[in-house]
Amino acid sequence: MAVRQNTIRTISGWARRFCLVALIIMTAAHPEAAPASADPGPPDPGLGNMSEGIGWHAALPTISAQLDSIHATTRGIFNELNQPDLPLGTDTLASLGHQAQTALDSANSLDTQIASYQSVYENYLKIVGATAVTGEDASITTQRKQIQSQLAEIHSASTRTHLYALQAKQLLFEINRRDNSLHHALLSEHLASPLTPAFWKNLIDELPGDRRAFVAGSHNTYPGPFRQWPYFLALLATTAVIVLGISRPSLSGLSRLRTVVAKRFGHPDEVDTDISLLPPALNGIVCAVVAGVIWNIGSIVLALNQNESAALQQLIGTALPICGFLIGAGVPILSRATSIHETPPHAPRALRGIDWMMATAILIQNILLYLNDEYILGLTTLRAVQGGYAIVIATVFLLVCRRLSRAGGEGAHLAPPIRGLAFLIVIVTWLSVLNGYIAFAFQTVAWLVSFGAAVAILSLFALCIRELAGRLLQPQTLLATRLLPLGVSGQRVSQFGVLASGVGNILLLIVLLAVAQSDGNLSTQSVSTHLRNLFVGQTISGVPVSFNTILICIGIVIVAYYGIRQICVWMRDRLFPTTQLDIGARSSIISIFTYTAWIAIFLIVLSEAGLTMKNLTWVVSALSVGIGFGLQSIVQNFVSGVILLAERPIRVGDMITIGGSQGDVRRISVRSTEIGLSDGAVMIVPNSQFITSSVTNATRFGTQGTISMAFTISQDTDIEQARQLLRKVVADRPEVLESPIPTVNVTAVAGDNVTLTVSAKVASPRMLSSVRSAIVIDAYQAFNEEKMTIATA
Repeated sequence: MAVRQNTIRTISGWARRFCLVALIIMTAAHPEAAPASADPGPPDPGLGNMSEGIGWHAALPTISAQLDSIHATTRGIFNELNQPDLPLGTDTLASLGHQAQTALDSANSLDTQIASYQSVYENYLKIVGATAVTGEDASITTQRKQIQSQLAEIHSASTRTHLYALQAKQLLFEINRRDNSLHHALLSEHLASPLTPAFWKNLIDELPGDRRAFVAGSHNTYPGPFRQWPYFLALLATTAVIVLGISRPSLSGLSRLRTVVAKRFGHPDEVDTDISLLPPALNGIVCAVVAGVIWNIGSIVLALNQNESAALQQLIGTALPICGFLIGAGVPILSRATSIHETPPHAPRALRGIDWMMATAILIQNILLYLNDEYILGLTTLRAVQGGYAIVIATVFLLVCRRLSRAGGEGAHLAPPIRGLAFLIVIVTWLSVLNGYIAFAFQTVAWLVSFGAAVAILSLFALCIRELAGRLLQPQTLLATRLLPLGVSGQRVSQFGVLASGVGNILLLIVLLAVAQSDGNLSTQSVSTHLRNLFVGQTISGVPVSFNTILICIGIVIVAYYGIRQICVWMRDRLFPTTQLDIGARSSIISIFTYTAWIAIFLIVLSEAGLTMKNLTWVVSALSVGIGFGLQSIVQNFVSGVILLAERPIRVGDMITIGGSQGDVRRISVRSTEIGLSDGAVMIVPNSQFITSSVTNATRFGTQGTISMAFTISQDTDIEQARQLLRKVVADRPEVLESPIPTVNVTAVAGDNVTLTVSAKVASPRMLSSVRSAIVIDAYQAFNEEKMTIATA
């Protein structure tokens, strides 16, 4: 042992010397760093320009520029938030929040990068030594000073990064607070009732100022954003005409295309019908794209995307695709020329025109929300328009429900609850407007319109996804036929279709959740912004929480599940048959690999989610308390399971006896062990019992089974003849081993009876029960032939 320790010390000492010499050589070998005629000076430690691009000095300019950019962003957000005379609307606050979140993400990314440099240079400093020693080389001293200098720069950059991250978090908190305050103030805003003269007096007083929004302005006045309103109306009308003009030809072409695709890729035995929602949905997408393109081209031609009209033009441009989809998909579904010929005619006839109404309502309410954020009109004027809009929309909704109920048919069963909701909306809207809570009425109606339109659009997409999965991802389709040679059965294709439909519905629900978070602004820009916020998420106690992170973590778990299962199957079916491992060793290896792999996957998921031990401090504390109380037995069983898998006192396939029950070990997990009993039942035993109680393992070392049976005979019987007869019965059994020789001994004499005990060996303990039964039968027959009586004790 002493020689071994001395050897280890010698090797360790030589290793340290070798690392030190290698470091000196690497840092001194830079002949190209200076001209040949120049004084070489002290050796360059090289850590500043490692490989000309990977050292701290190479990364410092980029990191400094990023820190300056983050600082400029946070400073700009702070200045904009603290402007005294400029009220900030919800869109502006959302933009500032996005900038602050981007700055926070950049700061966190830089912090990770700087931390890696800090770890590397601290390791270098440990190799060189933090303090000088007597007689050390001058190059080592110079190198130590440079490393310490660069570490000071790294610490400074890390401090700046933490400071800017903290500023970004504070700005996010302030933006969220102002946004919530703005929403609460808006919903609780109370003006003079329209039934009072004060309301109309304020409205008349604001009219001169409101007219300026529609005039071109002069050299000393601000030009109004609606000064080009004739061009806006003309372009909207032109866009509507073009969308209607291409809607019907586009629908016909898409219907024919659907028929061709259904015959080519669908089920060969499926009867083709005209009942399909795919052509209307695709027609809606075509109309949405056309509406957006026509509006943008017309805006460029008419110069509507410049100066003060640019924001309004962009707002309408993001809302028109939604309106175009509603018209393109709603017209064929709700008209008599619908592609769904078997749809009952009552509902389409009662709902005819609802697509145009909804599209117009969305466009108008988006413009009103824009006016609310930009403070273009006077407050009373804006609230008067919003109140009128809320009353009209609520009343139209009630009339549509009444028309649907009067039309009869299947729609009449759905109309009463919806009509009750419509009555409630009308009552709430009228009461809110008449009592001066106009903003609350408008926001409620606008949110209901946006949410209703989103539900209609996304429901159509959900039905289309289900139809596609039902037609294309089924057995005997073209896709299933092509995948069959690859080993993918038709059932797997069908399962993939169900899975694809479910994933599509989940994504649509996420989009609906993004729409529900809006304030009634249903536009492509608003939906994309809220979706980005959902997927980017927010940072809660230093942990980023977002749908993106959740989906990635779920994906990692799913991939890991199938990967671990395939590896276990490969080891069980391909690797282990080529080895001499017994079944117990194979089971232990697979179990240890499985649990180790899942622990690694758990750590990977934690890393992907941004969780560290600092974030999990409260979890560890809670687990400590739980282990001290309710989880103690679970942890005890877990530790016992690890011991069983490592030491293997019992293995899968062993025949054991525990607690008076005997059976075969079928499975060993980290919490419990499954034992198969002789009657077919399975006994689940906590692993701690194998550590704390006595266990008999009859097959641990492949031991032979021992039969020990007691028989009684009367004292009148010839004892020696009985012994010879029992010995012959036992020896004649083929299962009994010849060596050692079976024995029959007199073990007791009580009253008129003599007890004879038979002992023999069999090849396996599993044979004891059957051999014991056979010996009893043979002994009874042999003694009966000799006119002798015998009984089992």
